[in-house]
Amino acid sequence: MFSERSIHDLNVQALEDSITARLTCHDFHNFLQKNQTLALKSQEFFNEISKVCKEQIAGESFVNKKIYPALIAHNNMKSSLMEFCSMQSNKLEQFPLISTGTTGSLLFKKTGLMLSRKVASGPLRGDQAVGTMISTKNICGVIFFRDPLSAHPHRADIEALRRLCDVDQIPLATNPQSGEAILDYLLLGKGERELIPNHVLEVHRQGQSKVVEAS
Repeated sequence: MFSERSIHDLNVQALEDSITARLTCHDFHNFLQKNQTLALKSQEFFNEISKVCKEQIAGESFVNKKIYPALIAHNNMKSSLMEFCSMQSNKLEQFPLISTGTTGSLLFKKTGLMLSRKVASGPLRGDQAVGTMISTKNICGVIFFRDPLSAHPHRADIEALRRLCDVDQIPLATNPQSGEAILDYLLLGKGERELIPNHVLEVHRQGQSKVVEAS
């Protein structure tokens, strides 16, 4: 129910030619009592509006609880990653997988493995997208076959991704041997292990708390 002031403050713009009427709540109630067909249509209309609002709220508050290993490779290392994934397919198929750009497109074609999610190419913010998922606890490990002999225009994004792995203690592999070790580690049950506390992160949080308290 709107107050008299809020009614005057409302600003409505019609998208097509319309007829409007201003009724009090009492007038509107009587109107619906005399026109049951309109009452039913109004009820259906407001129920649909309520449904849309609930879906919007649910979408805004949705939390993805899936936890993915991320598969990433520079151009010169994609063939190596595909070979690795083919050899480790029996392990990888036990996880929902996420990958970046062309790497994700090649994965099914070359290995038959299905992605649960694909983000943009690394230079086009794909590395940042994986970093965001690390911060939301949706990444359990990163297998990133990097080309160590070439320069990369998105080096800052790569370093930021590595830093986030260190901050959140996400295992990061950059070659086949360490990638296999990470898969074995994850399959043994990462969630059942007690991680060594990240003392640097704890000190940082304490410092931030002191700044807030001082303010």
